[in-house]
Amino acid sequence: MENRCRIADAMNTYNLGLKIILSKGYKIFLIPDKREEYMGDFCAVKGSRTFFGSDPLRLLGIISIWENTNDDWQSHMPKEDFYDEILSRAYPDSVEDYNKLSDKEFADFVLDYRMFFEDVLYEKFPKNPSREDMFQLVNTFYLE
Repeated sequence: MENRCRIADAMNTYNLGLKIILSKGYKIFLIPDKREEYMGDFCAVKGSRTFFGSDPLRLLGIISIWENTNDDWQSHMPKEDFYDEILSRAYPDSVEDYNKLSDKEFADFVLDYRMFFEDVLYEKFPKNPSREDMFQLVNTFYLE
């Protein structure tokens, strides 16, 4: 059986994130903020490249974007709105949102949420949910 791993955005991962950034050859600085409740932004510099993030994990994420796209990162912007798509899946307006899906799209949606419920949340998932069942399940989960 495959080992399970869970990692979350939390302060206990900040030092690891900073270590990874440093191991890539970046120098890291903190740019202070005048607001008392906000420490400031982290800045990583390597050569002529400068990256900013409000915490070490965001900084590592920004560096990762650049490492995967290089200096013309803006030309790699996807046409799809993944952010909105994920929010729409989490907060459907009605069962009609699911009725608009093809049978394959709905089957894939059910498989995705089965994995999420069983492997991430460790909760039972209905065997063959209808579109109405899925609407009730997802709507209830995200609104509670």
